Amino acid sequence: MGGVSTFRFWMYRIGYVGVGSTCILLSIIPFDLSANTLPYPDIFYCFTMIYIVRRPEYVPVWAVFFVFFLRDILTQAPLGLFTFLVIMASEVVRANIQAFREYNFWLEWLWVAAIFIVIMVVQQTILALTLSDMPQLMENMLPILLTVLAYPAIVGLVQYGFGLQRPQPGELDAWGKRL
Repeated sequence: MGGVSTFRFWMYRIGYVGVGSTCILLSIIPFDLSANTLPYPDIFYCFTMIYIVRRPEYVPVWAVFFVFFLRDILTQAPLGLFTFLVIMASEVVRANIQAFREYNFWLEWLWVAAIFIVIMVVQQTILALTLSDMPQLMENMLPILLTVLAYPAIVGLVQYGFGLQRPQPGELDAWGKRL
């Protein structure tokens, strides 16, 4: 690992955790207390999938677990359920990373959206089976739709704002392994 690549490697890891912490803080701060406010898209899910599709070495499983479990604790969500589902989804993407790298953006967007919809349906099913207090699936349709629609904007932000690009053919990662 060279000095520059090591620095960049750790900056992207720290940046991932920093963006996650910021998203958590923004989700728990009440900006508007009226009942008719729109729900927010799951921006951090989008960031996680963008990082994993483009540079999975920057997002280890422990970082995904840490940030999403902290979010479950602070938002008083069912402890570990969404964290588990996101980790499973991220590991599926990580296991099929070569296929994801060959996809064009539209197919990537479709897959990330499909994975998010599956996560939400599985979460609703598990909550229903455990007789937990939960919102109806139709109430979750707007956040799902907003998350899917926010993905391209977040990809643009990450690519042009953070400089996180897909690896070029023959490019080496921080450990000198061919991507």
